[in-house]
Amino acid sequence: MWRVGHPPYRRTMRDHRRLALVRHPSVTIEAAAELNDIDVATVRGWANEGVLVIEQRGDMEVVQLEEVKALAARRRATKRGGLRDRLADSGETPAGEVVNIADLQVLARERTE
Repeated sequence: MWRVGHPPYRRTMRDHRRLALVRHPSVTIEAAAELNDIDVATVRGWANEGVLVIEQRGDMEVVQLEEVKALAARRRATKRGGLRDRLADSGETPAGEVVNIADLQVLARERTE
């Protein structure tokens, strides 16, 4: 008979939690897109470029969540600096005068007109 408070199966709860953790989880393409705030088409595009591998598991298409997170973070960093990069060669305003994104947007509008 088991004593009160005795862990079942001769293991502690901590051991079960450690065994339950998956180091590099595979998730569906839709879940990866939703978790990283991107489109499914973007994930498929990365696969077409050869940057990401889509695995077939039964009728599901899965990807490594960590890889999608890294690609999404890299994409966000590129988008943030994109406007600054486009206006870097602009002779109208020195880079020191550009204080925030609103200034960059005004310059971009003026440049396209």
